[in-house]
Amino acid sequence: MKKRVAVVWGGAAWMIVCSTLLEKTSRKWEIILFEKNKSLWAKVVISWWWRCNLTTGYFKKKELKTAYTRGRDFLAFAMSQFWPKQVRKWFEMQWVACKQEDDGRIFPISNDGKEVVRMFTSLFDDSRLSLHYKEPVTSLTFDKKSALYTITTALETYTVDLVVLTTGGNAYAHTGSSWDGYAFARDLWHTITPLWPSLNSFMTKETWSHALSWLSFEDARISFDDEGEKKTANWPLLLTHFWISWPLTFIVASLSAFHEVSDVSPLQVFFSPLADLWREKWNQILLDAWKDSPKKWLITILSRRLPKRFCEALLGELWLESQQISILRKDDRKKIASRLWDGIPLSLIKRRPGDEFVTAWWVDTTHIHPKTGESTICPWLYFAGEILNVDGVTWWYNLQACWAMGRLVGRAILFKWSLS
Repeated sequence: MKKRVAVVWGGAAWMIVCSTLLEKTSRKWEIILFEKNKSLWAKVVISWWWRCNLTTGYFKKKELKTAYTRGRDFLAFAMSQFWPKQVRKWFEMQWVACKQEDDGRIFPISNDGKEVVRMFTSLFDDSRLSLHYKEPVTSLTFDKKSALYTITTALETYTVDLVVLTTGGNAYAHTGSSWDGYAFARDLWHTITPLWPSLNSFMTKETWSHALSWLSFEDARISFDDEGEKKTANWPLLLTHFWISWPLTFIVASLSAFHEVSDVSPLQVFFSPLADLWREKWNQILLDAWKDSPKKWLITILSRRLPKRFCEALLGELWLESQQISILRKDDRKKIASRLWDGIPLSLIKRRPGDEFVTAWWVDTTHIHPKTGESTICPWLYFAGEILNVDGVTWWYNLQACWAMGRLVGRAILFKWSLS
């Protein structure tokens, strides 16, 4: 009889699990994927406006390790076996030509996530893989006597030898993500950690930022206090009509995942539009303008480095008006320099609901072997992807974690089955 492997829900992790199994699996295996959507890839291709940000070009071990807010030690072995360089090489071996952008992100040269979809679709055109679309799993149980799993779906009941759980959290709910995986893992005696959103946008209390909708800053900085510890991050940031967004915001969201933010309990952060211009440098820029261009208006000097709309809002926030630089008071010059470096206060009062890219915390990794992804409680049960208590500060680090854990699980299954 054929051995049956069931993978519950499609996503980045299941793609690489199945790809790895199909590389060496004999015809005696049957791989069954249960997917609640009518098609695959809903979440993977949306990364960075459907361009599919595959991984990162940052390869230094220390640098990469610090990119994971939770689960970095658990992830270490899997990452060492499928490093970002290897991930890029793997995709290129599948005829997806890749490029590295200035900020280190790796994309298909085509800038089209559908190219990745087509590649995986071709790989999965295999008689050993059975795709069950629009067939959500409703229950998952394990019989200790037979050592078999029973999977019940909305359509049928299946018995399988091995299960891989790659379900996600409630991130990007419109793609089909939900809390199902937590219930399945709990039913199989695994501990679930508290669940919090991560990598989300924030609504701000201050209305001046709302008027600057769609202004972007390529190298901004945000700092905030986290129970007495100052946390700071630099990256691109976008202002919208109610929210702050983009990678810098997602880093803040990841670092502050367990802060409950509201009107009465906001998260106070400080936003600097140019991370590399410190207080003394800004002061010197204004002082030089006072010497060299005394008749220039203050708004003109500031607008050389920052968007004019932002400069107007900054002066309004400081209760200053644009004036000729020659009559700018010393105290006001220092006030502007200090605010641009120390940061403009923003009160974050709401996380954008259902729009987080990952969920912080999930299945406790204490009972999952870090070198195989297999449960230490339930035999032949494997975990990969967002269901694990692993999350990084931006989505491409989370995709890298999915590729690494998925590859690890696929290889571990092949090895263990060869011994059985």
